[in-house]
Amino acid sequence: MRYCITVEPEYVDAELFDRQTPEETREFLAAVAAECLAHQRFRVLISVRSSRPIFRAEKYGFSSFAELAVKYAGRIAVLADSAEGRIAQEYAVMLARLRGVDIRTFRGKPAAVGWLTAPRSRQPAPAGARGVSGRAARAPPD
Repeated sequence: MRYCITVEPEYVDAELFDRQTPEETREFLAAVAAECLAHQRFRVLISVRSSRPIFRAEKYGFSSFAELAVKYAGRIAVLADSAEGRIAQEYAVMLARLRGVDIRTFRGKPAAVGWLTAPRSRQPAPAGARGVSGRAARAPPD
């Protein structure tokens, strides 16, 4: 396993190569988390190349990393260089989103960086959307 972590002005760029084991994944994610904390950058681009796909995210330490993202209101973009890797990432992304992580998968670095560096926007809920209480949202009276 090899990895390269670069601190960019607005995000941390973390590339992982030739990962084979859960221990290597945990080591990589711990190193990424340490850089994020050290440089106070909580937007992260994770690129995985020439690595075995991860289909059991809990076994690889991803949930601990996701908890940090939620705690620091981070944003994570992930890329994979294989179809199997993308499928595995989509599964991990779904699990992380259920925990409240702002995370997305991308096919290309330009789109991922664009999303990472874009300001967060609050989009209004669509008419009739369900709120936390389970009731339909209503427009305020005129």
